[in-house]
Amino acid sequence: MTSAIRVGGAGHRGAWASVALLLTVGCSDIVTLTPPPSPRAAAADAGRDTGRDFPDSGLGDELLVVRVSPNHGPFIGGNDAIVRGAGFTEDAEVWVGGRLVQPADTTWIDASRLGIVLPAGEPGPADVTVRAGEREATLASGYTYDAFYLEPTRGSSSGGTFVTITGQGTGFAEGDVFLFEGVPCTGVEVVSENVVTCRAPAGVVGFADVTWLRGEDGALVTLEEAFEYYESSDPFDGGLGGGPLLGTLNVTVLDAMTGMAVPEAFVILGEDLTTEHQGLTGLTGQITFSGPDVVPPATVHAAKHCYEKTSFVAFDARDVTIFLVPWQDPACGEGEGNPPTGRGRQGSFVHGELVFLGPAEFGPNPWEILPPEREGWVRVAYVYATQPCPGDSIYCVNPDPSLGGGVSRIREERPGSRGFPYRIFVRPGAMAVYAIAGLENVASRDFRPYAMGVARNVVVGPGEERRDVDIVMNIPLDHQLDVRLESLPGPGRNGPDRFVVQADIDLGGEGLIVRRVNNARIDVATQRTATRPVRFYSQPSMFGALADGRYRVEASWVTGDFQDDPSTHVVRNGVRDVHRDVILDGWVGIPVPTAPAFGERIPSSRVLRWQADGGLTPTFYLVLMYGSDGNPAWRHFVPGTITEAPIPNLQSIPEINDIPTGFVTWAIYAVRIPGRDFNEITYGDLDQNRWSAWALDIFTAQR
Repeated sequence: MTSAIRVGGAGHRGAWASVALLLTVGCSDIVTLTPPPSPRAAAADAGRDTGRDFPDSGLGDELLVVRVSPNHGPFIGGNDAIVRGAGFTEDAEVWVGGRLVQPADTTWIDASRLGIVLPAGEPGPADVTVRAGEREATLASGYTYDAFYLEPTRGSSSGGTFVTITGQGTGFAEGDVFLFEGVPCTGVEVVSENVVTCRAPAGVVGFADVTWLRGEDGALVTLEEAFEYYESSDPFDGGLGGGPLLGTLNVTVLDAMTGMAVPEAFVILGEDLTTEHQGLTGLTGQITFSGPDVVPPATVHAAKHCYEKTSFVAFDARDVTIFLVPWQDPACGEGEGNPPTGRGRQGSFVHGELVFLGPAEFGPNPWEILPPEREGWVRVAYVYATQPCPGDSIYCVNPDPSLGGGVSRIREERPGSRGFPYRIFVRPGAMAVYAIAGLENVASRDFRPYAMGVARNVVVGPGEERRDVDIVMNIPLDHQLDVRLESLPGPGRNGPDRFVVQADIDLGGEGLIVRRVNNARIDVATQRTATRPVRFYSQPSMFGALADGRYRVEASWVTGDFQDDPSTHVVRNGVRDVHRDVILDGWVGIPVPTAPAFGERIPSSRVLRWQADGGLTPTFYLVLMYGSDGNPAWRHFVPGTITEAPIPNLQSIPEINDIPTGFVTWAIYAVRIPGRDFNEITYGDLDQNRWSAWALDIFTAQR
């Protein structure tokens, strides 16, 4: 059996990473283990405003736009809102700041409400327009794009939530203060001119305004209701919360696909099937256990037929919200038929010219920043847009810039009015557009970069043709970046055996420059040993258009030619100084099964056990198991200080089956999130963007 993992991040608003284990059994069978998607409803951010404005208005066919709720949000878009008014139809379209909302992201609720997902926009007020057939209505300055946003947007009222504040053209600097309802954020670190991190102070349950107090001149910028304090578990991302367990445990069980309550789910505290602390959830998906013996550390299990079982192990929290993952099994009424058709999505185009410096002030110049052509090699440039998030998953990789007639490969002999024209296909959003120029081998297409240019703060809406985005090619690629790998953990059961290191340039809210030419990553290096540094050539200096840029460096210790598991990974963000070695340490140990050992039978104690030698203690372990029937069998959240997970036999409970007999596949993630308390862990912590280190291995066993 061979295995591979692909982990991809997601956006900043609680969207989920796709943490998918691709397990290849034999030559053909593929099993996918995926943590649940976010259960947030499409209009969750607007959930406080659900009443109708005109329930019986008698306005007939008149089209009106009254307000947008919420009426502000991040400049990168992607957040949910409700457009309120009258006369809305099922085919209505919405424009914000002159940019179309993706048709697939426009949902007709009723004649007075449209649910939308905002497109990206420039900071400041934007008009909101609704078109329904031949009719059109506009609300002037109906929505405001904020100059910065927070991730996450929610945290415990006790404080301490690690928050990243990302801006566009904000110029964050030392001495800036960030206030949550007047109380300063602590541990402020200016990562770049557009990125700051800090820890939220304690606050009162509810929404809090966040104010940026600029140290230079005392100017204030306030985002209303930008952060939500909660007292129990996270209202959207679930998990653990509510403070220490003091005799009463509240459990809520929701469907991971729909976010709806799961009634009649069986929940038990501990593994003793004779305990009084067990029962079925009610119509709201809730059950409460109370008594002098309801004390930490507590373990709770939830199960229902046609769902994956889930356990939170050894925690100290009085509220638990569990998202049960439904089986995609026709026998359970899932996975049948074709997906419903709906409104589509539109891509966009960016046009401009590559401008090389030289004697011609208003015309094209020769590419003197590059070496001259030689036999078998030609000068060529490639144009791309920044990538919205780390990783190479389908959620992150940009579309082919040459789609739809795009021209992304540029030659010197094809000048335009001032430079050399390009036109690339992009996904709509806030981005930077960059070009890499160098020499390319005519026969092999081997590419050697020598210069690049970047156009910043480009905002493109769905279906838009953004023109006149010129890229000045004035950044020589004459630096190098050395990365040293230190404090490695112990190996896994049969690996790892090689290192893969990648270095990308982080531009904050505009995304990452992931340099890729002819489908090959430029800034990826592989070597067998950590005794010498990993060196990246052809790097830019962080000046000019890249003055606020920082490197994001990720190292992976992997197994085999296909870079499989066992593996362990570490990430360092905010690297600026390319003149000294970047030290990558802080690894977590690779899980190695001890009961059952690889391929052996699950022990009669029904407790999975493992060890992880070396490295830092993870924040939590995520244990995933698939049964021999191909359905997800069990999911455990385990604190990083514990290396075992119980799987009680619940088949005596009506309509709940045990793990089917035969071979099972199970996997263990070890995840480290700096400063995160396991007793406040949420499903949002499955977002890889929050991880500083993680390790993984995948095993088989018999049941």
